[in-house]
Amino acid sequence: MSQNQLNLKQNRGKIIAIASGKGGVGKTSLTLNMSRTLAKQGKKVLILDGDLGLGNVDVQLGLTPSKDLSHVIAGSAKLQDVIMKTPLGFDIIPGRSGSDTLPFLTNIERHNVVKELLEIAQNYDYILLDIAAGVGDEILVFARFADYTALIATPDPSSITDAYAVIKMLKLRHDITNCKIIINQATSEVDALRTYEKLKIATDRFLQIDTPLVGYVTQDTNYMQAVRMQKLTVDAFAHLNIARLIENVASKL
Repeated sequence: MSQNQLNLKQNRGKIIAIASGKGGVGKTSLTLNMSRTLAKQGKKVLILDGDLGLGNVDVQLGLTPSKDLSHVIAGSAKLQDVIMKTPLGFDIIPGRSGSDTLPFLTNIERHNVVKELLEIAQNYDYILLDIAAGVGDEILVFARFADYTALIATPDPSSITDAYAVIKMLKLRHDITNCKIIINQATSEVDALRTYEKLKIATDRFLQIDTPLVGYVTQDTNYMQAVRMQKLTVDAFAHLNIARLIENVASKL
């Protein structure tokens, strides 16, 4: 990171990479709900949809962007040009489903994207980077300059294993150790804490790094109902416990 980027970092909002070891853990829905929660609290929030292969932040919000992140990568638009305001109080930078060019950018192109994002971050309290699931190179583009990476995992054994694989890859290949954990789709608080403990034991024992728990969200049929309605759980079911749990996670980001 250049000296100019370091200076920008000191005067900007918090940048958090939201990742997962596998798909289907509710990463994008949770990112949207956390953003809505923070916006309700008066925070300025921007979501960057960094999943260029399966980007769907705009779809879940029922929006149709005229430009997206692929235009920035192609050089036909600046990052600032593709920011969309939403009626929910936060902004988004849409990704593009079916594109996979981000991992193959040159170092100069990556530098320019990061520089633009750090400049934009001066205008926000939080920037949440909704990045692709798995251990591909794409996660590194964002994890390297984020304040930390929040790994979302579920009690499913494969989700725990894959989340550990991401943390291991970040540390052993790139010396990135600033990871935290969010447990989603747990059956109960006990289930969530048990799941977290399994992951923490592995990272403590084999990687010798601390992976703090941000919080957890339990299963709720209303969660998927809200997704189908293209509404956010914290709005459609604000009176339910799941909304309280999401708000608790958002407050600890």
